[in-house]
Amino acid sequence: MSLNIRELVEAQVADKIAKGEALERSIAHAEEAAAALEEAQRGVTSARKDALAAGWTENELKRLGLASATPARRRRKSNARPAEQQALGGDQVENDDRG
Repeated sequence: MSLNIRELVEAQVADKIAKGEALERSIAHAEEAAAALEEAQRGVTSARKDALAAGWTENELKRLGLASATPARRRRKSNARPAEQQALGGDQVENDDRG
């Protein structure tokens, strides 16, 4: 009877070890892929700078489907009223008569 218990526990431990090793391999693969992506992005940035220095414009590159991989960030205009901004920790600007 104890032999069956031993076999069961050993099988569970072996499965647990296999799953941990699979996770370890997946993490290593993901880290390698992330490093490769960073290197590729640096290459794109360098090539874009070279193209712009050679006389290409952003509009020309965009028309060719070579738009920047990282779009420019735009700040969204706040629609919150001054009281809401103050409640959110924002500074309330008062009107002065300098007009």
